[in-house]
Amino acid sequence: MPAKQLQPDPQQEALEWFSVLRQPGCDETQRQAFGAWCQVAQNAHAYAELEAFWQQLQPAPARPRPRPVTVRRSHLGKWLALVFLLGLGAAAYLYWPLMQRLASELHTDTGERRSTRLADGTTLSLDSASAMNVDLRGRTRQLHLVQGQVYLEVMLDGRAMEVAVGNARIQVYGTRLQVARHANHDELVVLTGKAMVVQAGEQRLVSAGERVTFDDTRIGPLQKVDLKTIDSWRSGRLKAIDLPLGQVLERLARYQGQRLWLVDEQVAHRRVSGDFNLDRAGETLQSLAAAQHLQLHRVLGHWLVVR
Repeated sequence: MPAKQLQPDPQQEALEWFSVLRQPGCDETQRQAFGAWCQVAQNAHAYAELEAFWQQLQPAPARPRPRPVTVRRSHLGKWLALVFLLGLGAAAYLYWPLMQRLASELHTDTGERRSTRLADGTTLSLDSASAMNVDLRGRTRQLHLVQGQVYLEVMLDGRAMEVAVGNARIQVYGTRLQVARHANHDELVVLTGKAMVVQAGEQRLVSAGERVTFDDTRIGPLQKVDLKTIDSWRSGRLKAIDLPLGQVLERLARYQGQRLWLVDEQVAHRRVSGDFNLDRAGETLQSLAAAQHLQLHRVLGHWLVVR
């Protein structure tokens, strides 16, 4: 169930219509519904702005090479062009994760959690700002975690299951596991059964009660986990027992749709314990920052700077 109700947002709805209209299965009924939605001036304006932004991201069509002409260009024009390109790049950097989520088959909004039962009987629970694609048609069931975190209760039906996470593949041999994508690494926790992480010729077998982290270059060592607290986020709590402070701050920031920036990287390695409320992430962040003698600065609504 959603952790909270969000007010209708023309920009958010415009992104969702943008994704729907580009799907191969978009039919006339959906297009008529889109036309009715555009009758509201605020909605039409939001979609027009998104369409214009998308056109700017598209590569320009090839043109015949003009004859060489010697032109004296002012430095002001170069600086303006540079500022424009930097602004365009910043906008793409900020909104690409959201557009990537909306283009995925299953996704959740910021602060939302959702459970879904797949056609094969497998149940998955998506954390805040998470996205996943599913393909159950082949002899090997394929899942792809694009963003965020997912908890899986796998139905064993005689077919293999594989979860793609970046460049790594997780071969599932058990029934309950949790996979997460963090800022600088990915993570697998097995609650029951076993799973194998395979990447670039390296592999690691993970058993029940064990956790492993991995990135594009290596797979870390196995670690024991507390199974009583590992999936507490499904009920809106983050129960931390001697966790790195950076990981706790990142989770709370993500529940507000913000990216974490630590001015002092040493802060990330502090160890903390506690029971943190994910559904009131803003209040929880303020309390945690006060206890750790940190200052929080929100920049443009997208970054959380911690000093």
